[in-house]
Amino acid sequence: MREYYRWTALLGAAVLTLSNPVQALADEISQGGSTIETAVTVPTLPIGEEVQTVVVPGGQTGSGLNGTGTVVVAPQTQPQLPGNADLSEAGNTAAAGTGTVNPGAASEGTGTAAVNPGTAAGNPGTTGNTAAVVTPGITGNTAAVVNPGTTGNTGTTGNTGTTGNTATTTSKDYSRGPGYVVEEEPVQEPIQEPAASENAGADVLPIPNPVQVLPSQPIRGIMAQDGSVALADVINSIVQVTDKYGYDQMVLDMSLLKVRYGDKIHIREMGESLDNRKIYDCIIGNVNAPKHLLIQAGIHAREYINPLMLMQQMELILANYDTGTFHNMPLSEMFNYVAVHFVPMTNPDGISISQFGPDAIRSQQLRDQINQCYFSDLARGKAGLNTASYYSRWKANARGVDLNLNFDALWEEIGAGMPSSDGFRGEMPASEPETQAMVNLYNNPDYPWAAVLHYHSMGNVIYWDIRGNKVQAESRELAQLMSNVTGGYRVLPSTGGGGYKDWIQLSERPVPSVTLETGSVSCPIPVTYYNGIWTQNCLTWAWAMEWIAMH
Repeated sequence: MREYYRWTALLGAAVLTLSNPVQALADEISQGGSTIETAVTVPTLPIGEEVQTVVVPGGQTGSGLNGTGTVVVAPQTQPQLPGNADLSEAGNTAAAGTGTVNPGAASEGTGTAAVNPGTAAGNPGTTGNTAAVVTPGITGNTAAVVNPGTTGNTGTTGNTGTTGNTATTTSKDYSRGPGYVVEEEPVQEPIQEPAASENAGADVLPIPNPVQVLPSQPIRGIMAQDGSVALADVINSIVQVTDKYGYDQMVLDMSLLKVRYGDKIHIREMGESLDNRKIYDCIIGNVNAPKHLLIQAGIHAREYINPLMLMQQMELILANYDTGTFHNMPLSEMFNYVAVHFVPMTNPDGISISQFGPDAIRSQQLRDQINQCYFSDLARGKAGLNTASYYSRWKANARGVDLNLNFDALWEEIGAGMPSSDGFRGEMPASEPETQAMVNLYNNPDYPWAAVLHYHSMGNVIYWDIRGNKVQAESRELAQLMSNVTGGYRVLPSTGGGGYKDWIQLSERPVPSVTLETGSVSCPIPVTYYNGIWTQNCLTWAWAMEWIAMH
């Protein structure tokens, strides 16, 4: 069938070529308040090129990661945890040991559920732990299968994870259009145990078991020349620079950060994509703080260099939470007054498409819609015959909706269009579940928002305005501060609408909100440019927190 689509596309393209000898380039039209990109040649950086140092206000000096993004490091040893240490707020526990445990995997469409068994510690020579796996059948009948743990240098059996109860949930198929939900056949899923913390039930991210030992490239700390900023290097870092920092790696890194830093970070599900990928809100600091800052990225698929940056910002903060200072203020005190929410990847389906193509999407209906977008864009001259290039520049979600045109902010003034790799506003405002997740997060009355930073790419510019902006002066002031911090990003007003920034500035409780466009080359930005982006943006969160505290 895929070959059929390909030959159909080739035939259609040939007809188009005969009728129109000049093929239209697929460069996008500038969207006000959205990403502005042009097709440019990506220069190749020489191997080993040093990253420049940027001096920002207050005498602070920042430097990015050295090198070109190629990770060649010596493995470092992860400290052993004490026996029966509590690794998870989700109820899964493990004891330190040397046995190897391979958790079961659920096969798609079979209804098979598996749990992560605990590891074992004690006297050598005895068999490791076991896990009970419950496999619900389609008719509701269940069967218990017990898999023995790996025999090795392990002692008596540790705490064993089990599935005790199952609950029926209904997956939703949004693929037939906005507001149309097809209730599919119920699927049995294990009930998750409540979290064991002061925020019971809040942190829902599954914790890997056992904790992985990772080869590590350090995240460089920042030391101001006058000593007012002191953030140490993260030596045994979890978040690693990689060419395609994807959704699965991000979720694993979140889990490992939770294991290592405990209650310094709270990870909460805030929604789900069309293809059933969780969207996470990561809160660092006092969840009951009087002021909250929101930083989000990855709303456009091909801009996946920014989720990597936000994840490294999070790890830099967590590693220095108890000891670091910013302008002589301890980080722990700053985060007690201002909590920071990181939403690293708002559009996980779209990013998966941009990185790995339509085959990264599990739903056949969604894959069909993605392929239809290609044929439509091909017929309109927005795509060429190179499908790999087309999908790598994918900007929308899995239904061909540009999420940053889908918010109810002058939405009706945007051209109607049709599903595409970019530029389609959707059938109605907030028609997409990813958009709804961001709206619901901002409307949560428990969070007294004070400012929002939105990360996009490209252009090294900052957008701050929209017609009818209710916080115009404050947004411009915040934009100018971010320009100084990043070493000179241009500050520009924005037109158009439909963006998350626009919606916040026009909402019933508006706060200063700016969009930072990283990078100077077309997306997806090669990882060789990451060091410069990191250098310019590694402390934007700290400056924003300080600005919030003074207002």
